[in-house]
Amino acid sequence: MPNVFMNKTVTVMMVSLAIAGLIGISDGASPIVDHMKEDVVTHAKKELRVPAYDSIVYTPLWIEYLKEQPDDGKQVVGIFGPSTVFGTTVMKGANTSAGVLQVHLKDSRVLNMGLTGGRFTETYAVLASIIDEVDYVVYEINYGIAVVSDNEPNVTVYPSLITKLDQNISRSWLNDFPDKNRQSLPSDIHNWATSNFLSKWTLYHDRDVISYKLFKTRTPMEKIRREIKKEQDKKNGVTPSYAPMYTAYDKMQDKHKEEINNHFKQLYTWNKPFNKDESFGLFMIEKTLDLLQEHNKTAVFYSAPLDKEHITKKNLLNWDDYNKVMGAYQELIESRGYPYIEFNKGKENTIPHKLYRDPSHLLDEGNKMFGEILYKKLIQYGITNS
Repeated sequence: MPNVFMNKTVTVMMVSLAIAGLIGISDGASPIVDHMKEDVVTHAKKELRVPAYDSIVYTPLWIEYLKEQPDDGKQVVGIFGPSTVFGTTVMKGANTSAGVLQVHLKDSRVLNMGLTGGRFTETYAVLASIIDEVDYVVYEINYGIAVVSDNEPNVTVYPSLITKLDQNISRSWLNDFPDKNRQSLPSDIHNWATSNFLSKWTLYHDRDVISYKLFKTRTPMEKIRREIKKEQDKKNGVTPSYAPMYTAYDKMQDKHKEEINNHFKQLYTWNKPFNKDESFGLFMIEKTLDLLQEHNKTAVFYSAPLDKEHITKKNLLNWDDYNKVMGAYQELIESRGYPYIEFNKGKENTIPHKLYRDPSHLLDEGNKMFGEILYKKLIQYGITNS
């Protein structure tokens, strides 16, 4: 009997210590999150976007801050899309499309809500999380995102981001897409538990922020994998290759040019012929259009300007496929009453080849040039200072 009593006592003590430890860690976590949020807000106000690395961690903090601010009466313009909107290859925030628009729209606030690596699902979550804070939506559709949305079984790259923004996407959305991996979205039970309980706990809700602060990575496991790979590469005599992020394609080494060409040729290749009736990408844009209409938002969609000259020279994509796919997106968008601007119609590049880093990403000078072109187009659709 004494042993049983002692075992129970020890168990209670261990559980109590564990709970006390978690409470202590949680209390210590809040200052870390608050400090990072302050840094993100300071940077975003100055550069018109969150820090470039890692925007997946920083964007929710920026959105939280924006939602906390009182309405000051200014028109808010939000630009949404993937890395080409964020400006992954653009050094200065002022040279992103959002930065250029902000110069012209002095009486408005322009928000760069581009998300590096994000697909239509992540962009939907970002837009849904801030839909009440924006008046005018500018949405870029990148052809590469359209392809991977249909090609790959996983429908999201960052499911934790969608959960963190509390914009849960139900697995029922995949009912008509048997080729998609239902496990790539959290279950309804998980979503309910997260929204009602777990997300109220800083240690869980901001675990990516804490991990990034402590380990410079979104999760400790990711850090471990990186270190293991680094050691394996060192042991095998492998020297990591890296194509400079802010360097023009023509100024890169041949091996980096080849890596870029191979990557984009693979990115732009369809696993099976495009079918608009079976396209998950189109489905997500339809959901996005529903969201805009439900909130009565003004919006304009446009295609990301590609380096047509280089793509054609290296045969990186089939232009008949491009016209069929993007034509389907344009048809859907315009059928719902929203304008669509196609920047890849003509034979010539919208932006000169020398100003590209790769087939879809522009450098500072090129992105600033495109921002001016985009602004002039948007004027036709009512984007003004009033």
